[in-house]
Amino acid sequence: GGRPGLAAAIALVAVLALLNLDDSTGEHPADANAALAPSVAVLPFKDLSREQDYEYFADGLSEELINRLTRIDGLRVTGRTSSFYFKARDDDLRSIGERLGVGHVLDGSVRKSGDRLRITAQLVDIRNGFHVWSNSFDRDFADIFLIQDEIAEAVARALSIRLGVGDLGTLEGGTSNVDAFEAVLQGNALALEFDADSVYRSIEHYRRAIELDPDFGLAWERLANMYRNAWLVLGRDDFEHWAALADEAIAEALRLAPTSPYVLTTAAYMHADRSEWSDAMRILDRIAELESSRYVAATMVYADFLTKAGRARDAVALKERSRIVDPLHSGTSMYLAHQYAMLGRTDEAMEELERGWSLGEYRPQLAVEGLVVALSAGDDRAIRHWLERADEYQQPGALGIHTAMLRSFGDRDAQLAVLEDAFAASRSTDYYVIVWAAYLGDMQLSLAAMRRSPDLWAIWLPVVADVRREPEFIDIIGTTGLPAYWEEFGWGDFCRPLESAGDAIGFECS
Repeated sequence: GGRPGLAAAIALVAVLALLNLDDSTGEHPADANAALAPSVAVLPFKDLSREQDYEYFADGLSEELINRLTRIDGLRVTGRTSSFYFKARDDDLRSIGERLGVGHVLDGSVRKSGDRLRITAQLVDIRNGFHVWSNSFDRDFADIFLIQDEIAEAVARALSIRLGVGDLGTLEGGTSNVDAFEAVLQGNALALEFDADSVYRSIEHYRRAIELDPDFGLAWERLANMYRNAWLVLGRDDFEHWAALADEAIAEALRLAPTSPYVLTTAAYMHADRSEWSDAMRILDRIAELESSRYVAATMVYADFLTKAGRARDAVALKERSRIVDPLHSGTSMYLAHQYAMLGRTDEAMEELERGWSLGEYRPQLAVEGLVVALSAGDDRAIRHWLERADEYQQPGALGIHTAMLRSFGDRDAQLAVLEDAFAASRSTDYYVIVWAAYLGDMQLSLAAMRRSPDLWAIWLPVVADVRREPEFIDIIGTTGLPAYWEEFGWGDFCRPLESAGDAIGFECS
């Protein structure tokens, strides 16, 4: 692979540094605990309300505490997904801490009655099970923001971490309107379901939050993020519609919260969606330079960016380290498996996929990744295994292609006919067509889907290697904007410049 450019290298090192890891170890979370202290995991708070209808708020409070604690210098905070893995489970707090590789665990409960809140919180040292700190808060609902800061400050004091005046307070782009805040929490809870119904309903909640507080920058960011991802569930044919709405929302978010890591992360994603790679990279550099770059979300956008740019080795290094911060995140397994597969490490990819599958989340996405890894490995048994899972968990945007491919399994002509029909019907299945057609040896069909939808998650897989050697592939990559990015920031693992190209950016891929 190529040597990363200076700006890219500095940005990547900055993100790796914020993970507080020793490059000399390959330890998993439980083994790395001593090196990572002080560290804390915030478990999902329990809803003790009489009607048991306040779970979304209890979850939201936990997430907000994670956000606030992550801003504290010198404190490593477990990612949201890994902490929430233990929701509704009865695991011992000490065993949870050991599994997450942290020294302390914060948990608590929420009870709402009318306009009154009762919040309890406790910080436990996993080495001995002792309560380092605990408190109860009986307040008006309007005091929720003060309570969040008080808990975060108490945790910092208990861990002997000094805070400067004003280090916490409302996050940039936040709100003082508790009803708007609650609407975003409701939207966030629905967004995690990520099916057709929940996409529309979460959008309604984010719009409601903005109606209540038009200056709520993080609500605009949430709305932009949901718009930009809607097509993944609802189908690629309406991509431009959703992208236009996302552009409007992120522009407003950037106006209101120009240095928020959440807003900048989504903006970087959206630049990458439009193949504006250098613009995306400059935003990622900016995130790394900010004090707020300790947010774990920065590692996810970097990993996605590096994967699409064909820099699999850098992406693997980043995700292996972020796995320590968020060890029970199925999404990390999905990324790592894909990146391992890009490098031909399909056995490791399969192990990581099964690890992610056992965690129970992201199963529709993991099933697809399992399928493309199996196709890259050329393992018929594994292909059928993951195709059955993809069929069971397929989203509406897949348009039933997994079912059709499973029915025709083992019949090359029948499967090619399915792919041709899918290609003629919609762009929504182009990702699958690119990979399956390459596997079945139809280079022209794979190239046709690639030309229409140059899906950068598909084209770097080993199964597509023969397609990458076709002259037309070079023309397709030229339309993505990647060559200009590579020239500025360094070439990746699969393409390299040609010496005799002259003023034009000439390159070859393998």
